[in-house]
Amino acid sequence: MPWHAGDVPATLRTADVVVIGLGMVLIAAIGVLCSRRSRTAGGYFLADRSLPGWAVGFSLMATIVSSMTFLALPAAAYQSNWRHLPANAMYVLALPVAWLLFIPFYRAGGLKSAYEYLERRFGLWARLYAGGAFILFHLARMGLILFVASESLQLMIGRREDWILDVVIIVFGVVVAGYTVLGGLRAVIWTDVLQGVALIGGGLICLPILVDGIPDGLSGLLATARQHDKLSFGVSAGDVAGHTMGATMLTKLIVFMQILGTDQTTVQRYMAASSRREANRALWIGGLLTFPVWVYFLFVGTALFVFYKFQLDPVVASLEPEQIFSHFIITRVPAGVAGFVIVGLIAAAMSTLDSSINAIAATATNDFYRRLWRNDADEHHYGRVGRGVSLATGAVMIGSGLLIHALRTAEGVEDVQTKLLSIFGGGLLGLFLLGLLTRRATGRSTAVATGVSVVLVTAWVGLSSSVAADWFPGLHERVLDTFWVGVVANPLLFGLGWLLGRTPGPGDRSLAGLTIWTADDESTSMPPGDRDG
Repeated sequence: MPWHAGDVPATLRTADVVVIGLGMVLIAAIGVLCSRRSRTAGGYFLADRSLPGWAVGFSLMATIVSSMTFLALPAAAYQSNWRHLPANAMYVLALPVAWLLFIPFYRAGGLKSAYEYLERRFGLWARLYAGGAFILFHLARMGLILFVASESLQLMIGRREDWILDVVIIVFGVVVAGYTVLGGLRAVIWTDVLQGVALIGGGLICLPILVDGIPDGLSGLLATARQHDKLSFGVSAGDVAGHTMGATMLTKLIVFMQILGTDQTTVQRYMAASSRREANRALWIGGLLTFPVWVYFLFVGTALFVFYKFQLDPVVASLEPEQIFSHFIITRVPAGVAGFVIVGLIAAAMSTLDSSINAIAATATNDFYRRLWRNDADEHHYGRVGRGVSLATGAVMIGSGLLIHALRTAEGVEDVQTKLLSIFGGGLLGLFLLGLLTRRATGRSTAVATGVSVVLVTAWVGLSSSVAADWFPGLHERVLDTFWVGVVANPLLFGLGWLLGRTPGPGDRSLAGLTIWTADDESTSMPPGDRDG
């Protein structure tokens, strides 16, 4: 029978609050317990390279499947169809590249960060450029994720006052920053395991409830979805921006290769595993869990569409697509059980935010402070510096979330973070591949190629902006969509760096251990690591 919005209050119930509170206490306790083993830099940033592959893999999945996935994928399927799935499937194709190319180099080198390799290959400038790009991008992204997750929680609380959202942002941010500051990467990994279980479990709870509210159950769901073209991939047509499926798949492949091969949040986990074998296991466990989770949440979105075709709710028409799943959770999932699902939503955001906080601290400490200012202190000193940077990063994250709320510019901030990634990280994958795959590229040729790429992409993004539309309308109309930045910038940097380079001679710096062609040379410029296969 039809359900009416007044049947169940759209607000958290006491049982939900209790379950959420218990979840937060458990997460905080893990942070406190892990703090005892995170005194040194090695313990704080790499968990003393001692973690099992299954836990690291679960953490990889939880980090990549953010609250954006928990809310955005159901919203996309509810609003349109499954056209995002083929592009997301490119994640599976990126896994072998990380397995065969990136993990062996990171593990053999005994590195502390992804960007340390770039200094050994091209010079200090490459390390600072890549590390700075990583920090800028993640700082911009963290505030947005915190705001979006907090806004969803506010909707579930049932209070629309501005100050309520500010309180949620602050409390949420303090909890995430708190356990990350205390326990370092070890706390991040083990809380991610718990959060990953909550994320998957929370999603699994919802589908049976959705199916139960649809006439003829699963068969009725599929029939109605097909009738409204909700299960198609949209392969034959471009999206609203004119992007074809093939173009979207290509750009996603580049993005996923960059995440798996050059992003410190991921590389840090490869290095924290107890051996290379465990790092490989982590990659495959994380990768093979991530794609099914994406598929499942797309199906939840399709089920939501069909559910509300039969279970009429006038409130749904007034909600944004990203709010509908939250509305369903709080109004249709039983008390207490809904609290567990909400813990899954919170966990999806936490696992991304805690990873960014710790990875930013590792990059700032190892690639900037330790490299440029003080390299003669003991490991406990760098551990304390890392905690301080983590604390500052958490404060910036909370401040950014509050600023987004105050300015009501979440969409604008998302544009800003995309532009930051385009300008500073648009050719980052090309930079790493140039170092790993060629002997011809030199520090000078790569610096020129990187400079050209940054200038080109900056001009590209600038001419695509609304300001350029007013000042340079002719150029604005002719400039290519910034959607193509990664597709153009990475091959450009790689090709130009190779063309301007030269084959190394007898007097040049040794490339032993720095490229796939010199990986097995006995004389190695990479310090001994765990060549454990």
